[in-house]
This record gives sequence, structure tokens and C-alpha cells, in this order.
Amino acid sequence: MLSLARHRIETDRLVLRQLEDADVERMVELANHIEIARNLATMPHPYGIEDARTFIARISGLKIGQAFGIVEKASGDLIGTAGWGPMEEGGPIDFGYWIGLDYWGKGYATEAGSAVLTHAFCIGRVDEIITDCRIDNPGSRRVLDKLGFESLGPATRYSLGAGEDTETEQVRLCCDDWLAMKACA
Repeated sequence: MLSLARHRIETDRLVLRQLEDADVERMVELANHIEIARNLATMPHPYGIEDARTFIARISGLKIGQAFGIVEKASGDLIGTAGWGPMEEGGPIDFGYWIGLDYWGKGYATEAGSAVLTHAFCIGRVDEIITDCRIDNPGSRRVLDKLGFESLGPATRYSLGAGEDTETEQVRLCCDDWLAMKACA
């Protein structure tokens, strides 16, 4: 089951919704781990209250794209974030997510990612998404594989959390491929 709206998505186990000021402390609790920050381009480590507030302010002003808080339906707890949009103005559309450590390995990233990609392609009318993941992050690469991304080859991206350039694999997903995959599912 997928219920899709501009600012709210419901899946079988999750609600994806706009982040709010009330989410700041939970975001810090979840995100302030080097295991998360080192895999992302723009998340600092340590991750504090001002970082969470800045993130919420930045995403609330997006002209292109949408970011969501990922909430576990059963508990009502925020467990991470996911979204799509350009990393920089005029740049290609990117896709990203992070999930709190206690929620890794439960299929939440794939479930949230699928919902966010459907949002990007069906509501955002995006033609293509290009993103990347660290070479040494096989869990994230498996998520991207399950979502249908194809490899474009090796790349390098600066990671604020790691504090250095990191070896990544750049991947792409086209709207037509996504829609064909969903039609066959």
C-alpha cells in the first residue's frame, strides 16, 4: 500500500512527512554517529541541535525537491530522513537518505526509498536521478540495487562527516525504468 501526497507518504510500515522543529532532538539522537555521517556528503560529525535546525530550515525552503522525516508507524518514532532534489542549484537531481543505527537491516531504507522515488518521478516529474554511495558501504549499495539504480562507474565525493574525499560509485535511475519496474511488480 502506498498513499502519496505532496508532503506526506504512507507505506505499509512507515509515514514519511515534513520535518518539524519538534524533531530536532530526535534527529540529533539518531544522526550523531560517525557510522552515519561518514557515508553522507553533507552531514557533519558531531551532529548537534544547530545542525538539525539548519537542515530543517534548508529543506523547508526547497524550490525543487522534497525531504521527509521517516516515521515508524508501529512506534510513532522518527527513524531517519529521505529526500530528493539537486545538491546544488542547477545540478542533477540527487537522492539521499539516512536511517538511525538501531533501524539498519530491517528494510526501512528500501521501503522509504521506494516511496521517495515514486514521489520524485510521479509528483516531482523528475526524468532522472543521479546519486552515489561510498564504495565501502555495501548496505547502501544493496538498497540502491533493490531500487533499480544502474552503475555509472567510480567517482569521488567530499564527505563532510568523514572530512575527506571518498571513493564512491555513481548510479542513475531513469523515470521510464522506474515506472516500468513498478508496473511489473
